[in-house]
Amino acid sequence: MLQDISSIWWLIGSFLTGCGLCWGLSYLYYQKILSTTQQTLQTQLASTLGHVAPLREQLKDLQNERISLQQEIRNLEGAKAATLAKLEDVQQLASEREHRFEHMKETLTDTFRSLAAQALATNNQGFLTLAQEKFRALQDETSAQIDHRHSVWESLLEPLTASLHTYQKATQDLEHQRLREISAVSEQLRQLTSIQSALQSETSKLANALRSPHIRGRWGEIALRRTAELAGMSAHCDFMEQESVSSETGRLRPDMVVKLPAGRDIVVDSKVPLNAFLDHLDAQSDEARNAALNKHVKQVKHHIHQLAAKEYWDQFSAAPEFVVLFIPNDSFLAAAAERDPLLIETALSKKVVLATPTTFIALLRSIAYGWRQGKLAEEAERIAALGQELSDRMTTFAEHMTRIGQSLGRSVESYNAAVASLENRIFPTARKFQLLGISSKKEIPSLQPLEQHPRPCSSKESGTDHSI
Repeated sequence: MLQDISSIWWLIGSFLTGCGLCWGLSYLYYQKILSTTQQTLQTQLASTLGHVAPLREQLKDLQNERISLQQEIRNLEGAKAATLAKLEDVQQLASEREHRFEHMKETLTDTFRSLAAQALATNNQGFLTLAQEKFRALQDETSAQIDHRHSVWESLLEPLTASLHTYQKATQDLEHQRLREISAVSEQLRQLTSIQSALQSETSKLANALRSPHIRGRWGEIALRRTAELAGMSAHCDFMEQESVSSETGRLRPDMVVKLPAGRDIVVDSKVPLNAFLDHLDAQSDEARNAALNKHVKQVKHHIHQLAAKEYWDQFSAAPEFVVLFIPNDSFLAAAAERDPLLIETALSKKVVLATPTTFIALLRSIAYGWRQGKLAEEAERIAALGQELSDRMTTFAEHMTRIGQSLGRSVESYNAAVASLENRIFPTARKFQLLGISSKKEIPSLQPLEQHPRPCSSKESGTDHSI
């Protein structure tokens, strides 16, 4: 039975290992195609594996517990064998005592008969009474010994019987639990197989869909827009999509035009070299993989040549003399660059910058930083202009205040001169009327000259002094 269980566990482990390998290959394959779809399916698969792993640990614990119980059974069986041996010895001893008792009984009977025959003439009744008493005493002693042996035997067998009942119940419970766990594991394995089949089906559908040029191009455009949004940029504000321009060869329509500070633009075009890359993943031999990789490199170079030939920098006057070729998956560019180490240098020589979502986000964040720096510079220029205007207006205001101060100074001087003339010339004549008896109901007040002068208006920072 242990060998069957080990075989079952070996088959389950092999099956789980095979499922794990298949899942890993499918996961790697799907990750290279579309990260968004993979994350959903991978979450379901990880959840299922998360349920399988504890069940496997529980089965392992149950197996260890079963081994422990089997060891305990072997120990109990050994104790049972020893107890049975003791029981056999007790039974044999009891049997021997019974035989001995029967033999003694027969011997005593014969002896009593002989003695009875010999003493019949003298004391028949007394001898029989004595013999019966002795026989009864011997019989009672033997019965007491047998009862004692029986009670000892029962006391020895009672713990063993209880242990056997406990073991039987534990074994039945363990078997029921094992069957339930195996059923649960089988159900989880069926679900895992179903999810694996669904994953393979969805992956196959996705791969077939992405082989279509229209679907592939649409996916590249969506990935480009999502990458720009992840970098914190907004459509129609920080970048424009599908903006068309006229050229000598016709209408050109790049996938995206990113706005730079100072009115500059960066032209971005999305390309998805996927067919040869999928052939590389599906290849079964090294030769087929190498051929698919070479074809993949040629497809990337073909996109580089096509994009360089459009010369977007001539059509967009504000664009620098390069264009960005966006590849929506890092694995596509990594495989091509690993196969051809000079691929990036070749693209740069044709004024084409290769970018994946990772590098494109860094580029867009740098552009956003440039936008912020440009806005800060514009704000600083406006603040400087406002400061200059405020300084000019303050200077004009200070000049006006200076003229007002000068006018106030002249007014104070004229007032003081008028007060002096009033005190020295007019009041003495008016007081002579009082000496002549002509008086007024009101007393002529005394006027005091002004001692204060307007404070000069000065600017210590500029070094100018405007007297007010």
